[in-house]
Amino acid sequence: MIQKVSSKGILIIRQEQSSPSTIFRAQGLAAPFIELMKVKITIFVGMSAVFGYVLVPRQISSAMTLPVLGIFLLSCGSAALNHYQERHTDALMRRTSKRPLPSGVVTPRAALQMVVALSVAGGALVLFAGNIMALVFSLLAFVSYNFIYTPLKRLTPFAVIPGSFVGSFPVMAGWSAAGGNALDPRILSVAIFFFIWQIPHFWLLMDMYDADYERANFPTLRMYFGRKTLSALMYLWIIILFLTSALFIRTGVVENIPAQVAVAALGLWLVVGTCGIVSRSGNKIVNRSAFLKINIYVLAITLTVMVDRVLSYLWKM
Repeated sequence: MIQKVSSKGILIIRQEQSSPSTIFRAQGLAAPFIELMKVKITIFVGMSAVFGYVLVPRQISSAMTLPVLGIFLLSCGSAALNHYQERHTDALMRRTSKRPLPSGVVTPRAALQMVVALSVAGGALVLFAGNIMALVFSLLAFVSYNFIYTPLKRLTPFAVIPGSFVGSFPVMAGWSAAGGNALDPRILSVAIFFFIWQIPHFWLLMDMYDADYERANFPTLRMYFGRKTLSALMYLWIIILFLTSALFIRTGVVENIPAQVAVAALGLWLVVGTCGIVSRSGNKIVNRSAFLKINIYVLAITLTVMVDRVLSYLWKM
């Protein structure tokens, strides 16, 4: 609260509004840097790396800790670089205007220093605790996200298609860190699954915040498709995502019948649970629900396969 006396001798009392920096100070100095790392997203990248690691037969051990940590740190560096790259457009969007860089809480210089520190530390861990192929796939994720998808999405909403490789590379990095062959049908089926997931994930997100994207001059799918066509396309990708999970059974990613049944049941739940995006096209609440269900589905599939692999490993000991 601020008090001052005007030139006419009147006492003026004004409630000071909380600035972004005040909010972040209240949360702790680490808060803006944690946000720069996009931990809610990059933690899933680390989980994907664990997923890839445990898929390699008889490679479930504490040895995965350091290479997975390295993959996670490298993805955090990539996320921080994305904040730096999009700081000007973030300032134009309501959803992102209070991020650390556009709000002025963190300087661009500090963000770049953070990018370098995280990327070097992460890359070194992946190389020395893993191997060169794990580092290659980790760097491919970095490059495809920051230097292909990020600049390309300013030109076309279809940037998500080459950008979807970002979802495939971390799991392949984890697999490679455990000594797996990158051409093995099992890891290729998983990589395809994660690649397909990214497309409806990003398109639903774009549709949910289309006004925000347009405010920042990003091209959106509404420039090319009507509501009904766009909804049908997104639902088609969801069906394809479900169908690619069948490759898990075909290639032996899931070995036990309970896990195979769970994979099929989760797929049917997704397909039935998201059909509303077609029958109620353009409904933001329905699209938000579908977005949430897609991510829950991928997380549930990931956990199902990991539990299946752990149980298979224990039974064969």
